Amino acid sequence: MVKPSMLNRRRFIQASAVVGATALVTEAKVATDGDYGASSSVVARDGEFCNWTGNIRSRPASMVRPSTLAELQAAVSAAVKVKAVGSGHSFTPCAHTNETMIQTDDLTEILAVDPVLLRVKVEAGKKLFELNDELAELGLAIPSLGDVVVQSLAGAISTGTHGTGMAWGSLSDGAFVHGMELVLADGTLLSLDADRPADLPLLQAARLGLGCLGIVYSITLNLVPAHNLERRSRLMTLAEALEPRRYHSNDHFEFFRFPFTDKVQGVTRNITTAPPQKQLLRSFFAKLVIENACLGTILNVASLRPNMVPRAMALLADLVPSEVQVDRSELVMSSKRWVRAFEIEYAIPLDRAAEMQERYGAVVKAFAARRKDPYYANFPTECRFARGDLGNLLSPTQGHDSCWFSVASHISFAGYESFFRAVEVELLEVGGRPHWGKMFYRNPVELYPDFAAFAKVRQHLDPHGKFSNVYVERLLAGEEMKNDLSV
Repeated sequence: MVKPSMLNRRRFIQASAVVGATALVTEAKVATDGDYGASSSVVARDGEFCNWTGNIRSRPASMVRPSTLAELQAAVSAAVKVKAVGSGHSFTPCAHTNETMIQTDDLTEILAVDPVLLRVKVEAGKKLFELNDELAELGLAIPSLGDVVVQSLAGAISTGTHGTGMAWGSLSDGAFVHGMELVLADGTLLSLDADRPADLPLLQAARLGLGCLGIVYSITLNLVPAHNLERRSRLMTLAEALEPRRYHSNDHFEFFRFPFTDKVQGVTRNITTAPPQKQLLRSFFAKLVIENACLGTILNVASLRPNMVPRAMALLADLVPSEVQVDRSELVMSSKRWVRAFEIEYAIPLDRAAEMQERYGAVVKAFAARRKDPYYANFPTECRFARGDLGNLLSPTQGHDSCWFSVASHISFAGYESFFRAVEVELLEVGGRPHWGKMFYRNPVELYPDFAAFAKVRQHLDPHGKFSNVYVERLLAGEEMKNDLSV
């Protein structure tokens, strides 16, 4: 077989584009069914709730979709047990309930704008991609975003969603979340503001509240002026990507490692005064054909013959283009993610990143070499870098600057759980803590010195457990987390 790197580049790109364009027919259905956007819902017509990867399902006894604060308060007050859901993008059962489920899709208004302090107050059901567009019209922007922006604002903040960049923490960081309003169990509204010192103990708990303190109605955000970013992407070695200058000298840096290789896609994003430079054809090829259609098609085929995975990873690495893009910051930081995969992600101390890569590589080789039930790591591993969070009680990055280490498995591959568990052992060995919205198995509460303070706030705000569910109950009981729940 001739290696892609030896082919005439134009012919190879043309052939890949044909494969990718054909595959888009299949992957477009995934986009319609799984990429939760403005026109879709996480609740089916028959009343079943399903998260985006299908591993968490429930059939709530009551579904409520309030469009005003008063309707939200009435729904919460009337419920015996209640959970809110936004986009259903979490891999965990944090929104799971068989009782009352509140859909926040109609709570999307920007309630107040302070152009001097660069601050906005927003209803918590607002989707991030919708908020980004409206902020751009106001000349404002969120300073650091992840590459998925279909989540609701409340869901992203309540689970500690993050981007990459050493100047910023997560979306739950105290520098970003200035205030919150929560509807409590009795329907009353609790208003918290960082300018009021008496509010800080409750606000520090609510910023990353896991959905168990109350239903978040609004969030007040500290923003930055709208700006453009220049994105540069290229193939590099793992050793190059791990050089500290990469994440210290760039505003935003991340990389994707291809299993069974030492190759990574390195991506830098830096603030620029240059105007937008949109290369539509190249962007289509890179973002949709390679990152979605080709990736999804290759992995679907490889799942039928898993021993093809190492060659598939080498092929995908060779497809990584060298490209430059300039656009609005939120458009450069986010991407379409149509290929569905299960995911585990931990924040590890920054100085343990290289060690964790070695540990991960060893686990990959060991599982592929097993005589019985071998498992082949089949998805690029993503690494992002951020400063330690301030102003909340449950941040995985609390106390140290961190490398976010993400491992995923395409949904067509069986046997991922034992692999994830083995990787989790290594992540814990290097001092990691799990992302609250991604899969994890070992109960992590002992890793958080402030968890007792958080539990005390929860008991104060919700003494009868109206906002509790299997996710909260297992955390409080010290039990292992369940990541596969059916109706």
